[in-house]
Amino acid sequence: MERSLSWLMRARRNSRDYERLPEHAEAHITWANITLMTRRISRAKRVKADPSVLKAA
Repeated sequence: MERSLSWLMRARRNSRDYERLPEHAEAHITWANITLMTRRISRAKRVKADPSVLKAA
């Protein structure tokens, strides 16, 4: 849970509460989550090499 909160607080606007309406603050947190998820999805995955393929080469 703490790590999730720290990831959300990396969005500078979420670190301080400047918004007058709670709906605006909620929207910024939602956008921070969307940004975090899309970066994770779009990041290239590392593929482990199959040891049997390495021995055959």
